[in-house]
Amino acid sequence: MVWISTAPAHPSNLRPLRHSFSETEQLQFSIECGERNIGGEPLGADCFPKEIYGAPHARESNYGVPHLFFAGSYWVVSKAAADVLRQFDLGGGALYPVRFLKKDRQTPVAGEWYCLNFGNQKGVLVAGESQRLMDWPRERWHPPFVTKDGDIAVNQAAEAGSDIWVDPKIVRCFFLSEALGKALKKVKAANGFFLTKCRIVGVGH
Repeated sequence: MVWISTAPAHPSNLRPLRHSFSETEQLQFSIECGERNIGGEPLGADCFPKEIYGAPHARESNYGVPHLFFAGSYWVVSKAAADVLRQFDLGGGALYPVRFLKKDRQTPVAGEWYCLNFGNQKGVLVAGESQRLMDWPRERWHPPFVTKDGDIAVNQAAEAGSDIWVDPKIVRCFFLSEALGKALKKVKAANGFFLTKCRIVGVGH
């Protein structure tokens, strides 16, 4: 068993946040880095901001974030989630420290925060065995908006290599190994990941 995270498709993970590149000539660069990240590319620290902060219209409630959330072009995790991730094989992925400030850009949001670079690709989706996939441009797929355990089928290669990855054939999601998903849940750091179980199918299924 492995897990699929449909976090990138959930609007509840969006917050009115900006980042170090937002109001600079590097805004387009940050958008491109974000696209490369969710595409599974290993990226260096220069692609990630040093600071995220509330937009001018942010309210106090917007700073009550889950353990994984979206800040502009970037995915950010809490210290609790980062501590778990570090115990596993991130392959080409990485965690980059980032300051999290309120909209005054002075008041820190309590805790430690890290930008997450997914950093890996595995072509493991078995579309023909999956349920309720939606067509997406360029011969790709989108998971169901409400994904249930067993909807997504992957092949046995999903069990090898890194514990976190992106499959280029299915958009707006990423995958975790069984052990990593369970570890996040055990310490109650899976909020925001929207994890459901995938089925592993073998040759001939």
